[in-house]
Amino acid sequence: MDALAISIGANVALGVVLLGILYRRRGVDEARLTDPDQALGQWRALDPRAHGRATLAADGRAALLELDDGSLGLVERRGRRWAARSLDPREIVGVDATDDGSITLRFADFGWPRACVRIADPALRRRWLDRLGALRAGAGPDARQAVRDA
Repeated sequence: MDALAISIGANVALGVVLLGILYRRRGVDEARLTDPDQALGQWRALDPRAHGRATLAADGRAALLELDDGSLGLVERRGRRWAARSLDPREIVGVDATDDGSITLRFADFGWPRACVRIADPALRRRWLDRLGALRAGAGPDARQAVRDA
């Protein structure tokens, strides 16, 4: 019986120590995009030859990209990593604007269902809303239905 109590006590103590280490390592995620070149650098992990312009979110956790080949992209902080995705019109389910100056993109992807990019400048936000709305409309109803059926 004493051996069992010692084993249980050792496992509890080890669990507390491991939880403490995990909590301490977790920390606060302070990574932010500070300039457009940094956003393009994150995009270049996906396409090393890409060039274009980036519009940073007000909080630095996302950026919308206009690439020189005419395509659009998104770089967003997802958990503790940067993720980049091409904005394919067939994958965009909706584009909405909120009162706080955010653009919310809804995707037909259960692994990345939405993205929120807050753009402080109203004129720039309106330009992006128009561009994203036109991109979504350009896919046509057949493409959106095909994504829904997939």
